[in-house]
Amino acid sequence: MTTSPTENAHAVVLGGSVAGCLAAAVLARRYPRVTIVEKSDFHNETGARQSVPQEHHVHLLLQRGKDIMEAIFPGFLSELEQAGALVADLGHDVKWYQAGRWKNRYRCGIHAHYCSRRLIDTHLRRRVARLPQVTVLSRTQMEGLDFRRDGDRLAVGGVRLRNDDHAWTLDADALVDASGRGTRLPGWLETAGLGAVDKSMVKTDLGYASRIYRRRPEFANQWKVLLVLATPPHQRAMGVISPIEGDRWMVTTGGWFGHYPDRDPNAFLKALAALPMPDIHQVIRDAEPLSDVSVFRMPGSLRRHYDRLPRWPDGLLVVGDALASMNPLYSQGMTLCALEAECLDENLDALLAGGLRCQELQEKLCRALDPAWQMAVTEDLRFPETEGERGWRTRFLHWYGAGLTRLSAYHRGALEAQIGVSNLIVNPSRLYAPPIAARIVLGSLLPGEART
Repeated sequence: MTTSPTENAHAVVLGGSVAGCLAAAVLARRYPRVTIVEKSDFHNETGARQSVPQEHHVHLLLQRGKDIMEAIFPGFLSELEQAGALVADLGHDVKWYQAGRWKNRYRCGIHAHYCSRRLIDTHLRRRVARLPQVTVLSRTQMEGLDFRRDGDRLAVGGVRLRNDDHAWTLDADALVDASGRGTRLPGWLETAGLGAVDKSMVKTDLGYASRIYRRRPEFANQWKVLLVLATPPHQRAMGVISPIEGDRWMVTTGGWFGHYPDRDPNAFLKALAALPMPDIHQVIRDAEPLSDVSVFRMPGSLRRHYDRLPRWPDGLLVVGDALASMNPLYSQGMTLCALEAECLDENLDALLAGGLRCQELQEKLCRALDPAWQMAVTEDLRFPETEGERGWRTRFLHWYGAGLTRLSAYHRGALEAQIGVSNLIVNPSRLYAPPIAARIVLGSLLPGEART
């Protein structure tokens, strides 16, 4: 991965996830042959998929993420819309309760596409499979990596594969691990003598439950999304009604430290009724369910620090949940995959020309996650049960964030900044602009005066 690819150069992507599809598309711009290895049926568009455990829950494609996907696959967003995805202005079309009040609503020009995860995956997979450089191996298990040694240097040589019929080794000049949170790469690297991979874990005992309902048209002119957020540290549950294709709603409720229901439909409704505001329950109790209740459990956010290994194999990169899987309630997952693909696209030419080492590119991929990781950890640390240091910086961010949340309920500039930063299209420094910061300080010193 240190010289321009030859006419037979071969890149392999482990995993046909969002991260894997985007990485494969970027690699296909440079490599004449790209193979996606997927353990499930890559082309399955209707059946259950164990490889996507969050498939049956609300997904949000943030502005930054969808902009990058559109750049990689022009026309992708139009395809989603034609298939039934709804576009919502996040300042106007979302009825949003947080920290004790409903936010005033304004058109902010920042939009999200709302649809099922299945729809997003289907259209991503169709687009990447149509690329002439790309081949897909479905129902194929990854058994290990082969490395080439040249003195002290180590490089990826291939991946050992197995399906129902036979086992073989697929040669690779470059390999991207996008195989998900359960990746076996750390063990393979340790076996190769590269040492143990450090990891960070933020335990939050997270869980949520979701059910699909037929959309009730009488609410169409009131809101597209109905959102009730938890207010830490005392409230630990949230809920949302999100539109998906087919005139349906995806309804999700869940939270931190055991505050989530099981598969029982009555327990699901009780959890909605127990939210800080009753609006979601009042809408759903008379709606027609179209599915069973699906549940998801996750011990917490996990990050693997591949950038801390003193040695790194040439030709190997890691993206997606194989690199870091964060609290999905913050809706950053797919957008982070897109940011990693953008990082690959911006740096692959330098890597292939020899101006950048593979280890340096992996370090860039790790750093690309820093802002989102810090945000997720800081928010999770609002709950006293979350283990972790709460130094002066964290305490300041908690204080300032609480003030921003209160202010954005009625201050348009604060709301637009909050939405822009959370969508990763506005620099976080915008949150500290003098008009916003002054009102937060004033509101802290003289509650009620910040409105003036």
